[in-house]
Amino acid sequence: MNKNILTLFVGLLAFTLAADAQSYTKKFGIEINGGLREYHGDLGSAAYFKQNPDYQGVGGGFGMYLNPSFDLNLYGSSGDIGFYKTSYDVVLAENYRQGFRSRVTEGMIGVTYKLNNGYIIAEDARFKPFLRAGIGAMQSISKFTEGSTRVGGKDDYWFGSQNRTWIASHWNAGLGLKIKLAESLDLVISEQFNYTFDDNYDASPYSLAGARLNVSPDGNKPLHDIYLYHSLGFVFNFGASGNTGGYKIKDSDNDGISDDFDICPKTPEGYAVDTVGCPYDRDKDGIVDEEDKCPDVAGSAEFNGCPDTDGDGIQDTEDKCPKKAGSKEGEGCPDSDGDGLYDHIDKCPYSAGAKDSDGCPKDDKDGDGIADAEDKCPEVPGIKAFAGCPDSDKDGIQDSEDKCPLKAGTKEGEGCPDSDGDGVYDHLDVCPANPGGAANKGCPEIKQEVRDEIKLAAQGIHFESNKDVIKSVSFKNLDRLAEIMVEYKEAQVIIEGHTDSEGADAANMTLSQKRADAVKRYIASKGVAASRMTAIGYGETKPVADNDSADGRALNRRVDFNLVY
Repeated sequence: MNKNILTLFVGLLAFTLAADAQSYTKKFGIEINGGLREYHGDLGSAAYFKQNPDYQGVGGGFGMYLNPSFDLNLYGSSGDIGFYKTSYDVVLAENYRQGFRSRVTEGMIGVTYKLNNGYIIAEDARFKPFLRAGIGAMQSISKFTEGSTRVGGKDDYWFGSQNRTWIASHWNAGLGLKIKLAESLDLVISEQFNYTFDDNYDASPYSLAGARLNVSPDGNKPLHDIYLYHSLGFVFNFGASGNTGGYKIKDSDNDGISDDFDICPKTPEGYAVDTVGCPYDRDKDGIVDEEDKCPDVAGSAEFNGCPDTDGDGIQDTEDKCPKKAGSKEGEGCPDSDGDGLYDHIDKCPYSAGAKDSDGCPKDDKDGDGIADAEDKCPEVPGIKAFAGCPDSDKDGIQDSEDKCPLKAGTKEGEGCPDSDGDGVYDHLDVCPANPGGAANKGCPEIKQEVRDEIKLAAQGIHFESNKDVIKSVSFKNLDRLAEIMVEYKEAQVIIEGHTDSEGADAANMTLSQKRADAVKRYIASKGVAASRMTAIGYGETKPVADNDSADGRALNRRVDFNLVY
């Protein structure tokens, strides 16, 4: 960046930070920036943008606040863009160079969409992202050159050079970020995309050599001239209060939010407000925090914002039983058992008792209203129908005789339901959520083709010689076995490791166990619970073929994979 531009930036920053920061939202802003420009067009390379060479630019603008989301902007910039390209012409056996440099000055009118609008980001946020778009006009003063250097020659033979001036319309779009440094100063970083409505910067379609320049990199039609402007700058904000240039800010309720975007312009003085000027209501009950005695819990206007959960006319803060409707005499509590003691002082609120026993029947340890002498379950609250024993699921079968005490069932099912309707009651059903048959303990039948696939996959499990290391060629088969386990999620699997008769019996037994364990670990790594798998090593004790032949021994060295319920 030019040293003069840098000096200007530093000076502006020092001046603004030294000034008194104003306390109100600024309505106007003046921006100054500098940065680099990148060209794209007919002379571009395979890369969409190529900064070659690095050209600088300066810019600035004026912004005016419209509403929390939008600003109106007048802005412009001036600086160079250019590109030089050298290629070798095989036919002419020469290096060919073409290029241009343009001084571009532009003026734009546009709008800025601010993300710190109070809806996406707080309006007074320190970091303020924005989007910008506009349309305007530009002047380009351009110099174009093209020519060649003969092979073996020392001099350049340029056969074309021209200077031209154009005025054209264009549009741009960009994005950026403002960072609040002080009340009156923002640092702004932006990226601006500029698109012209013609193709004159780089001489196309009016190139001196014709076809050499009048073709886009893809070999089709000429490209419109495009450039990026990467900029860094400052925005000085002003016009916050009083009379600035004839503009006077109105704040009827003196809450610090201008009437222009104050949704609640008549807020009582002293009330804390949000970014749109409305008093805070943390619990969203329609009663503002300054008037809400329970600002963190939704309540009613009758109780100044406090709740009455049970609707008994007594607010929760004064209700001894806030979740059970009661009476004023009972401090918000009922007398559920009608023994003259309200529930909050009755140790057995659902069993009538005497006052001298705190509302509990005498000799009733579990407080279920059934005297211990008549209670078959004196330590656990129950019901009279079962002589004081409980029926937790209320299915008419007491818990001690209920195979499913927490799920309502039938007498035929010993207190259990048949959840999947397959004729197997839940306490006997390994798959209570999936219909099956009694032969499979209530689980779906494992189809023969699946069993065949399991057998075939198991035959494809191989290990390194005399080791429990699984060969990589086996992974595909093991992955398929894991998928089947996931599909039949209630099934168990028995993994059997086997060896041939070669070697010592004890060594074979150990090796077969290690190999079965290795398969189990691999399947578990694919998301199958280890608790569903049992690994057993049988060594050479269960051959399926004659160990006297090589083929027979090969068949005996195996892993069996048995899916069961």
